Amino acid sequence: MHFELILPGLDWPTGPGPHPAHDLALPALSTLLGFASCTWAERNTPDALLAERFGLGDRLPQAQLRRLGENIATPADGHWLCCDPVHLHFSRDTLLLADASGLDITRDEADILMDGLNTTFADIGHFEAPAPDRWYIRLTEAARPAFHPLADVNGRPVQLFLPEGEDVPRWARLSNELEVWLFSHPVNAAREECGQRKINGIWLWGNGTAAASSPLSFTSLQANQPFARGLARHVGLSPASADQYLRPAGNGLALSDSLQRPFLHMDKEGWCQALQALDKHWFAPLLADLKARKLNEVRISVPSDRHTLYLEIVASGLWKFWRKPRALASVLASAPQPAP
Repeated sequence: MHFELILPGLDWPTGPGPHPAHDLALPALSTLLGFASCTWAERNTPDALLAERFGLGDRLPQAQLRRLGENIATPADGHWLCCDPVHLHFSRDTLLLADASGLDITRDEADILMDGLNTTFADIGHFEAPAPDRWYIRLTEAARPAFHPLADVNGRPVQLFLPEGEDVPRWARLSNELEVWLFSHPVNAAREECGQRKINGIWLWGNGTAAASSPLSFTSLQANQPFARGLARHVGLSPASADQYLRPAGNGLALSDSLQRPFLHMDKEGWCQALQALDKHWFAPLLADLKARKLNEVRISVPSDRHTLYLEIVASGLWKFWRKPRALASVLASAPQPAP
């Protein structure tokens, strides 16, 4: 049996100073790294990597799949778009986008905004927010433009990621109308008074066409992220929690995103705490199952917007006693340098 753990955010960059993990006690991870073969590949995203593992291609209906993974019932009809809340701001003369992970939107704020959106824009579709930072529109007809995923735009110039294809002007007008409505809403006035950033924009994305998946190489999925859970439900799997490693009955796949948010916000303390929890709840039991030959192979896949790191540890190689534990910073320092 083999097990793959997709772990975005593990590759905190190395620099001139000490790495955040340099003095952390990570005995299981260090041991795994000592026995691991390391491969660097082109950049990837967690969603794209998951889609590959499920045998699915591009232009997936990510909104529909993510909505399917939410912990509430999904209506059977309609066409879905993600319309996630964002903060738009200028840096010199460039308009940049920041996703909702740093906005700390409350449940009450989201509910008030959903009520207003559904009253003001009832002709477009039905707005809902299963989580304060994840919003959707259920449309009566499919949206035809090609939208860029929010993860591609986060922290980057909006101008580089405008929708393309059919019916673009209509959706550009809608985006502008939504921004104007949000900008003047009392929720944002109250946030500004408290020194919080405004929820002054939304990012539309996630339309596409559902496709049949290829035969899966795994029989179980652990994930807390809605898109991953939606993919599992789409193919008839019942996803389990990713709070800790659960030994699969067959081959297993898991996505743990506990490092992703502190990584995106350069929160060293939060990242270190999450990494130590991973060592206890994931790396240690994975290493134990390799030693007991309950797993033949473990792969740790680390997608990022710079490169993708693949670590492979095989049970048959654990007898190599001369392989010593290796620090995470040492592995990350071996990343290929970008061309000048």
